[in-house]
Amino acid sequence: MIASPNILTPQGEQPVRIEFGAPRDDAAVRAWRAGSKHRLPNAAADAVEFAKLAGKRWRYYLKRDEAATSLRELQDKLKAQPQGEIGFLLVARPTWKPAPSVLGVAWCRRTWCNHIVLDFLAAHPLTLDPANGYKGTGVALLRTLAIVAQRIGCPLVWGEATAVSAPFYEKVLGGQKIQDHFFIRQEMIDSLQRKLTASQL
Repeated sequence: MIASPNILTPQGEQPVRIEFGAPRDDAAVRAWRAGSKHRLPNAAADAVEFAKLAGKRWRYYLKRDEAATSLRELQDKLKAQPQGEIGFLLVARPTWKPAPSVLGVAWCRRTWCNHIVLDFLAAHPLTLDPANGYKGTGVALLRTLAIVAQRIGCPLVWGEATAVSAPFYEKVLGGQKIQDHFFIRQEMIDSLQRKLTASQL
């Protein structure tokens, strides 16, 4: 486990376990569905699509032995291949029941120049509907990614934003204007890590 921040759930604030994904998580994210009565259908549809794409990338990198299933494995692979591209999946798991086995995922790649590309960040459609009482899964994953970046000495995280996700990144990244891409530099990485630490107290 990398971190255990609190998120808002139907049972009130509860800690989630955020850890590196395992091969078995592919089936869990492929099972995500957006209900026909979801109050944010565009966000729910994006989440399902991103989860499927993340799972597809995850399977591909695992098959090629270019994925890490723990922070230690990531560090060991980077030591052995300083310019290697290594993929990893961060997974948010609930600590209570009933709940989906995977509440959110972040599919990432460490590039040859030691940056991290956040390809897909997705929260389970259930957590995206305001009527269901969830809040904070995406934020928890992004803040945990900052910890991973710090552990491997990565000075930059970057990714692509959609029309649906841009407001989320604007809010989490301190109000910077986000269009179709974002850059999380060292100062913001450190800020996200501090906020995650505070959320676990």
